[in-house]
Amino acid sequence: MKDNIEPIANPGKFEDPHLTATGETRAEVRLTHPETLWFNTGTLCNIECVNCYIESSPKNDRLVYITADEVTGYLDQLDARNWNVREIGFTGGEPFMNPEIVAMTRRSLARGYDVLILTNAMRPMMRKFMR
Repeated sequence: MKDNIEPIANPGKFEDPHLTATGETRAEVRLTHPETLWFNTGTLCNIECVNCYIESSPKNDRLVYITADEVTGYLDQLDARNWNVREIGFTGGEPFMNPEIVAMTRRSLARGYDVLILTNAMRPMMRKFMR
């Protein structure tokens, strides 16, 4: 397994929030009063499961990593809209392969949200942060 993860899996992919990589208009769904807001942290994963819904693997970098600042922006929107979201969830790929997962988690907890992290827990990737 690679211990030093690049900050961005594949620069240049999916950078426009309104257009797809092929130039088509992105689909948009308006949220109203969710209880849990889920973030996909990226498609890289330290294992490769045959039943994975987005085909995550150690080589799949189709989605760039979401950043802590992007997550903070969405948390700001939740506050501005007075939505009663209780939980922030992080999924992927393997969320702990995203180098900003600790910052995203801390920012969510600091605002009073419960945090869910869907991880395969195959390797204690955060050991250095827990000392």
